[in-house]
Amino acid sequence: MKQLTFIGTVLVLILLVTGCNQQPNIDISKTLDQTRETLKELDDVETTAVSFDGESDIKFSLMVEGHPTEEEAISLFNKVLENITKSSNHSDVWDYYNGYFDIKSYDNGVIYESTKLIGEDFNISSN
Repeated sequence: MKQLTFIGTVLVLILLVTGCNQQPNIDISKTLDQTRETLKELDDVETTAVSFDGESDIKFSLMVEGHPTEEEAISLFNKVLENITKSSNHSDVWDYYNGYFDIKSYDNGVIYESTKLIGEDFNISSN
């Protein structure tokens, strides 16, 4: 009888742990492709690159000509965040994924980097 109770308790705990840790049903590959295509259409953006590690890390690069101001960089990063949120159809997408973003130019390499980590605010830095 004790073994049955123990097995039952273990099964309930397993169900609780797996049920509480599930990510919403987001097709992140499709979401990132849609976002990449949308951002390529912007006048400021020459090309884009995106990768996903299969778990929780998204990397997104924008190639631009020239050297955008910090305000322009923030605007571009916000467009990335907003487009990923919109394409995913989940307003809480950033509760499940970390975002690592950069803006590069042909002449200067990486100009700006930003991160949006789970549970943290969006951060930007200039190189």
